[in-house]
Amino acid sequence: MDQDRKGAEATRLSPTLLVSIHDVSPLTLEDCRHALDLAASAGLPPRALTLLVIPCHDDRAPLDENATTCDWLRALEAQGAHLVMHGYTHRMEGRSLSPRGIFWAHGFARGQAEFFRTNARETRERIGKGKAILRRAGLESATTDFVPPAWLLSAEARDVVQEQGFAWHEEIGGIVTDKGLRAQRLVGWGSLNAVEACATRFWAALQVRRTMADTRLAIHPADMRRPRTVASIRATLRTLMARSTPSNYQEFLRRPPTVGLGHPDQRDRPPG
Repeated sequence: MDQDRKGAEATRLSPTLLVSIHDVSPLTLEDCRHALDLAASAGLPPRALTLLVIPCHDDRAPLDENATTCDWLRALEAQGAHLVMHGYTHRMEGRSLSPRGIFWAHGFARGQAEFFRTNARETRERIGKGKAILRRAGLESATTDFVPPAWLLSAEARDVVQEQGFAWHEEIGGIVTDKGLRAQRLVGWGSLNAVEACATRFWAALQVRRTMADTRLAIHPADMRRPRTVASIRATLRTLMARSTPSNYQEFLRRPPTVGLGHPDQRDRPPG
């Protein structure tokens, strides 16, 4: 009994690994299946995963009209995976030519930061349409939390997201809750070109050498098309899982923040 209590206490105090599979839609289903297989090969069961679901990818792939994708998602949800609304189309309309826009919306996000330029009306409309599609798809649970594409929001979009009643939303600086930011460390890969892929593999290798802390690890469908990136993800998962406890976002956020052991109780707003 004492040994069981010690084991539970060690799990509670160890840093958490939060693995998410991004951009799930009918357009990316096969790559998402490969990402799921990669996570499983590293020892991550569906209940330790968070899947970010796009309701109408590129404004041409309504999720509720694709039974194969819906069935796959419902089966994973039944196994404990956490589903989250990931924008509406995942595509930014227009261009942002400010220095901040050039760096974040076009350099970092490559035009995929859907809510980087939206005003309050546009944001409400997109969120409303996205929720309706998810409900028609039988994925009501995915409407309770929100992750904007590229983790970016305009000031007006942030205000709307906060008024929508989501339990939490995620920005590049961390998971935003009513108790402050959680899991501020982020490891992810870019696979749109060879330079980006190489740079983000290097970044991931640096991150796993740091003192452990709650860490968000983001896998994108495009990563599955680059063998070196797949190898980097596999090696990063192996290293982090040996030093932390995997969990989906929902289960992680049910626990109070743990101060110490790489878990700063931060209450700052994310950049934006």
